[in-house]
Amino acid sequence: MFAAGLGTLAPMPAFAHPMPGVGDFYAGMLHPVITIETVLPLVAFSLLAGQQRRETAVYLLATFPAALIVGALLATRGDAPAYLGVVQLTLTAGFGVLVALARRVPSWLLIALGTVLGISVGWGNSTEVFGQVSRFRFVAGLAVVGLLLLVYGNGLVRNLKREWTQIAVRVVGSWIATVSILVLGLR
Repeated sequence: MFAAGLGTLAPMPAFAHPMPGVGDFYAGMLHPVITIETVLPLVAFSLLAGQQRRETAVYLLATFPAALIVGALLATRGDAPAYLGVVQLTLTAGFGVLVALARRVPSWLLIALGTVLGISVGWGNSTEVFGQVSRFRFVAGLAVVGLLLLVYGNGLVRNLKREWTQIAVRVVGSWIATVSILVLGLR
């Protein structure tokens, strides 16, 4: 009993990132979708992309995974800045508001905001894992999951034909915005 209590006072490193039974590629795919602060901006961005013109959505399919890769490569230079969490929360709130409004956004603005989101998500998710996993497989998994989320959210919104389903997407956008603004307020 005493040894167990003493063991809790001197914890060992967790080494949580190399997931047993999960390869480095799949770790790259799983890492951004297991935390709410990373998955919410990705979902909001994909829903917003689905509400835009087809050409804009196609550009995002190319630029967003590339931005994730650039962000992951920035992680090789050192730790992510502390303000990346605030950047992601601010973008999440903005994307949620834009989804709720269901308005068209200029292509250049959406591509620029998507690039900022991709860089911040890629950088924030890659900083702590590069010493423990294969860098190239992890980054490839990260880019693939970003592309898949964008494709699925985009396809979901574009295939909703009934009016109430489009309203439901707008409601989800408002909830995402609300959660993000509340968390920003708590910071």
